Amino acid sequence: MNAPHAMTWYQAVKRGTATVYVRHEIPAVMWQDSKAVNTISSGLQTADSANIYIPKRGTDYAFRVGDYLVKGIVPEEITDSFKISDLQKKYLHTVRIMSVDDQDFGSPLLQHWRIGGK
Repeated sequence: MNAPHAMTWYQAVKRGTATVYVRHEIPAVMWQDSKAVNTISSGLQTADSANIYIPKRGTDYAFRVGDYLVKGIVPEEITDSFKISDLQKKYLHTVRIMSVDDQDFGSPLLQHWRIGGK
């Protein structure tokens, strides 16, 4: 699998009643953006999305719906003074994970996660 991009993964972790985001750098992914607009009866609604493919290669990531991904390696940690909304404003290619498919069949060289984000 060709994986020419890098990404930063912000893993949502519950600590008591709070959600904190743990930052991870993933060096090899295939990031494919899709820009589109859906027309509905009440007007326009954007349908921008991304499909991200991450080779397994012996890794044990725990991607979940609700985590955030940013195309490229970014240094910011999510804190009280730098929130997810700040991350989304600063980086154009920020998506919230909407689906995670574990493609764990076939050759180990082809096994991967397919993540859908918006």
